Amino acid sequence: MPVSMDDVRAVLDPEEPDYAAAAALGPEALPHLEVLVASGGQMLASKATYAASLIGGDEAVDVVRQAAQSDDAAVRVAAAAAAANLGGEASSDVLEGLVGDADPGVRRVARASVPEDASEALTARLEEQPDEPDFGGEREPLDPSTVQGLMPGERPAGPDMPGESDGLMPGESKGDMAG
Repeated sequence: MPVSMDDVRAVLDPEEPDYAAAAALGPEALPHLEVLVASGGQMLASKATYAASLIGGDEAVDVVRQAAQSDDAAVRVAAAAAAANLGGEASSDVLEGLVGDADPGVRRVARASVPEDASEALTARLEEQPDEPDFGGEREPLDPSTVQGLMPGERPAGPDMPGESDGLMPGESKGDMAG
């Protein structure tokens, strides 16, 4: 059954897309996903990038590569997260440019997506790039095994800011709550 742009958009337009349904659209969806990456706006392009990575194949790799070249950092983050789904050499190829991206968010997700069997070129690139600065150690580095299945920019469950675990805002103490 042919896949139309309307079929693709029906799956990706909701705030919480059904990525299993997107993957089920198969390779016939890839030309539409490529169009959305090129001109779909930040959110739709990010979703299309991730969906393509779930479909797999050479055309999917091309879609993710296109997203990795986007002017929009959020789309590049999606490409970095999606690269984890590509596997092997394709993953390393996409990540090679993203681990040194100008945007720290892109770099962080790209580094977390590096496969264990990373190419020599990617390994060398990682050695050339300095590690991310430590801003007080509040955020642990992402564990690549927990990154798969997360949306671009999403972190595994856990407190991100001081005080979140106890329901307080940063700088607020339990004594401030008495009243």
